[in-house]
Amino acid sequence: MNDELVILGSGGGRHHIRTQYRATGGILYKFNGTQAHIDPGPGAIVRINQYKEDPTKTELFIVTHMHIDHFNDLCAVIEASREQLHDRNYNYLKKGTLITTKEVLTFVPKYHQNMLEMIIPFTRGDKADFKGVEILGTKVVHSKVEGFGARFNLEDYSIAFSSDTKVFEGFSEQFSGVDILVLNLLRPDSIQCRRHVCTDEVIPYLNKITPPLKGLVTTHYGSYMDSYTSSSNFVPSQIEKLRKKTKITNILGAEDGLKIKISDFL
Repeated sequence: MNDELVILGSGGGRHHIRTQYRATGGILYKFNGTQAHIDPGPGAIVRINQYKEDPTKTELFIVTHMHIDHFNDLCAVIEASREQLHDRNYNYLKKGTLITTKEVLTFVPKYHQNMLEMIIPFTRGDKADFKGVEILGTKVVHSKVEGFGARFNLEDYSIAFSSDTKVFEGFSEQFSGVDILVLNLLRPDSIQCRRHVCTDEVIPYLNKITPPLKGLVTTHYGSYMDSYTSSSNFVPSQIEKLRKKTKITNILGAEDGLKIKISDFL
């Protein structure tokens, strides 16, 4: 199996947008020979080249909600996904599928929408089929914007991307049967945020996922977790805490440019 994740940015939030102390380019997810770009925030097109990935291989774009650290570079990566934009008669060559909310689509020019083969307006509870892979929209509770997480059910495994969310009743149940969870973990220990999760509050919910996850990847860290202004880089200590206090055997903390083989979790 050659499926993998490429972390184009392990940072999230305004501080990392401004400083790029941790990059904000989102995640490449390669599965079944397809390349997806999930939440291409500021710098996504820079990072995909910096980490020697090929933007022309991207066929699926997923933007989970309308916040700058999730969709800023969407139009850039749509254009970059093709070597040729149009033919000699200026007929634009359509390529790729975009899955996102109706709210995000209001910020995507028709010029770029017309470059795509398919646009799927999407929210929590929705289902889509992409080349035989079922994609489910999971629930998020995050600010006042419309949003969703994304769960991919493949033949050999299931992987879910939480997106930005608080914990809530039903958080654990929607990940039942998921093998790998990519969790946006903004803050360390018990430093709470009204729109995101911190380590201590999410641990009981992770332990309620049945059967237990085979793998957990934490990412999308905020300034409290690691930045110029934080007292230290808390990522290693949070990974250690998660290993001690959950049933999950394989836990990784994302770093910019990290390439993660899916087979290592299965």
